Parts: sequence; structure tokens; C-alpha cells
Amino acid sequence: PGETKCENSGVSTCLDDGSDFGAPVPCAGNEECLDGACITLCELAEILQPSSVGCSFYAMKMDNYTPSENDSLVVGNISADTQAVVQLYRQAPGANSETAVGNAVVVPPGGVQAFEMTGPEIDGISARRTGGTYRVQSDLPVVAYLHSPLQSIYTNDASMLLPEHALRQNHVVASYYPWLTNYYPSYFDVIAVEDSTIVTWTPPVTTNAGTGVPAVTANGTGQVVMNRGDTMQVVANNHIDVSGTIVSANKPIAVISGSEIVNVPAGVKYADHIEEQMLPLDYWGTEYVGPHAPTRGAESFHWRIFGGEDGVIVNVSPAQPGFPLILDQGEWFEFATSVSVIFTGDGPFLPVQYLEGKSEVGGAGTGDPSMYQMVPVEQFLASYTFATGTGYTTTYVQIIREQGGANVLVDGQQVTGYYNVGNYQVSDWVIQEGYHTATSADPFGIINIGYTPATSYAYPGGMQLAEINPQ
Repeated sequence: PGETKCENSGVSTCLDDGSDFGAPVPCAGNEECLDGACITLCELAEILQPSSVGCSFYAMKMDNYTPSENDSLVVGNISADTQAVVQLYRQAPGANSETAVGNAVVVPPGGVQAFEMTGPEIDGISARRTGGTYRVQSDLPVVAYLHSPLQSIYTNDASMLLPEHALRQNHVVASYYPWLTNYYPSYFDVIAVEDSTIVTWTPPVTTNAGTGVPAVTANGTGQVVMNRGDTMQVVANNHIDVSGTIVSANKPIAVISGSEIVNVPAGVKYADHIEEQMLPLDYWGTEYVGPHAPTRGAESFHWRIFGGEDGVIVNVSPAQPGFPLILDQGEWFEFATSVSVIFTGDGPFLPVQYLEGKSEVGGAGTGDPSMYQMVPVEQFLASYTFATGTGYTTTYVQIIREQGGANVLVDGQQVTGYYNVGNYQVSDWVIQEGYHTATSADPFGIINIGYTPATSYAYPGGMQLAEINPQ
């Protein structure tokens, strides 16, 4: 008696006399039955297959070359038949709690909503702030992306956001050499999601002091205490690069790294903003497909490989100069190639691709620097929903599947035009701006890339968040 079970989308309870189960009590519209209890779809997204889908996402306005432009937190409703109710919250600089921004927005099935983030950003300096964050809360699982800014201008980039429940404690920063003409620094940002969060960082270069932030010499360690909704930016001293900084905390944090504006390679026109929310070390893998970005001309494709623990051996196919590598945690190796590659290692590592400035691409006249992480093949999914930027001349979703794998459908249309990369296949599939779905019977990977004259953006379109490298 009293035992429960799931039946017909509801919960049935064993009768007092133990003779049978009673009629099922239906779960609410935003609930499903799991292990004899009704739980919300938000809870279900955390339990069954944790991924980049969630119900609460944090972001902050990024330090971009164009501070007058607002960033956007873009939310996509992954449901095909149920509307999502989404509320934007802001914890203003100096505030100890968040407040709602306007009314909740109803996002239709398969719909997208862009919420403007007016800032202010932490502009070009190290600083710790009380508050400074934005957060979206949905009653149904959604996906979220940070665009800085959303509309195509001349210095853009974007990042896939991780849901609050998937944030973890240990990170390695990826950035790039800052623009050499003036001081627009390489940096990383930290968002705390719990009170009394102790954040430490060990940079390979000197980082600057600022309000609430100590100066740290190369290979030294800095420390601050942050509360929920607080933000911090740490910038490199002079024209150097914070890549390889190890950022850790005693509680989950979000780490978003980048640079106000960079040339890739250094000194090559034109410059652009770069950013990525860094994947916590828990989600790093040992095998990655590294498809080069859709070609614009005769460009090279620039890579940095970051070590996730000491003594990791990393190799690449086809062979490239400098490999195999031996990397310690936070160490990185940079190379350029004209081909797509497969990366393998005997421990956790992370490849990051950098798009080249448009003057190096043989006169194609489109795109510019962007930075984006690869997703380990262990973290591929069989279904994605994703949203693009706006105002780009050409937008792609790169599809990565195993050779001989099941067909992939984007918005119901079968993807074709694959080329081989080792035991995998890649298609540079052109899409229109807006909301899209990609599905298959087998796990596969996706990357979203947009080009327009003098700017671009790129980010992984989604991923599973299994703790394949527990910390």
C-alpha cells in the first residue's frame, strides 16, 4: 500500500488493501512522471540526459570594442507543441538581488525571443562588481545563446550558454592576443551563482589590479569572494594574452572569456571581438572532430589545443607539425592548417578554432575573427534546437556525423554534401537566420557559423553535458 508507479502520463498509487493500483492522477501540463512521481520538465532536463538545454541561464554584457551596442540573450523554445513562459531578470551593478525586467514573454513552440542586455559592461579594466548580471528563467526547457551584439555590425561574436544547473567549478581560459594598435585587452569574466563563492585564478601572464581585484604576477594566484549575481573581469597586463589561465572556485561559476578586439593572425586585418563561455573541465573529452570553418577563400584555419590535466598526450590526423603534443593543465599549442582534422588524446583536452581576418582569405571580403570551442564526440546528441544571429549574408550549420551514420534532418530536410574527415563526415549546410531543428537516429555534432562583410560569429550549437572528466 502507498507504492506509486507511472501510468498513462500520471501517477497511480497502490490501494490501502494492496489489491491493485488506483486510477492514475494526471501530471500537470509542464510535468511528466518519473519513478512514480510527477516532476517538472525543467527537473527532467537535469536528470535524464543533462545537456545545453535548461530553464535558467546567466549572462552579462561583454567587453566589446563597441560598448554602445547592446548584447542580446537569445532564448529558443525547443518544444514543438507547448509555449514557454520566459522572464528576464537583472541584478544591476551595486544591487544585492535581481528584479524582473518587464513582463514575462510567451515564446511559441519553436519560437525565439531575444532579450536586450543594456549593460553596462566592465570596459577594458579588471574589476569585481556586486551584481551586473542578467538571467532568464523559463517554465519549460529552452536553449540560450549570448550574442555581442545580435545584429551584424563590424565586431561580433557569440557563445552557447550553459544552463545554471550545468555550471561547475574548474575552467581553463581561451582567449587571443589583443589588437596591437591600441590597448583593448584579453580578458575573462566570472559570474557567481551562489553566495560566498571563493574564486581563484592562476594566469600564465601578469593580470591587472582593479576595484576589488588584486594584481597577479605570471604563475601567481589571485582570489576574490563573490555572491550570487556578482561579476568580475580580469584583464591581461599590456598587450598579452590570458589564454591558459586556470580559474577555479569552491562553488559553481560561469566563466566567459574573450578579447575586446583581435587580429587573427596577429597584425592581420581586420579586427573583431571574440568570446566563448568556457566549457568546465568536467565536460572535456579525449576525441574531437575539427572541421575547418566553411571556406571563404584561401584562408588558413587557426587552432589552439589546451591541456585539461598534466601530461596529456594529444595527436592529430592528418599529421601536423608539432604533434604529438604533451600538455600540462592550462598549457596550449597553436598551429594553422588548411584541412579538417581529428584530434585524439590519452586524457582531457580542448581544441579551439579561430577564424582568420578577412584580408587573409584571398579577396573573399567576408567574415572576420571569431573563437569557438569544439565539442567532444562523447558529448554529441541526436537532436538539437538552435538560433542564429541576424543580418548575416550567409549562415551555416556544420553537421558532423560518423561515416555511414544515420541521415541528419535540418528543419525536416535531409542534409547532403558531406566530405570525409577520418571516420567522420562533415557538411557545411546553408540555413536562413532564425530558429532551427536538427535531428537524427544517431548522435552527431553541430556548429553554427555566420559570415558577413567584416564580421562573423561562431559557436557550438549544443551538446550533451555528461561528466566524462569528473573533477
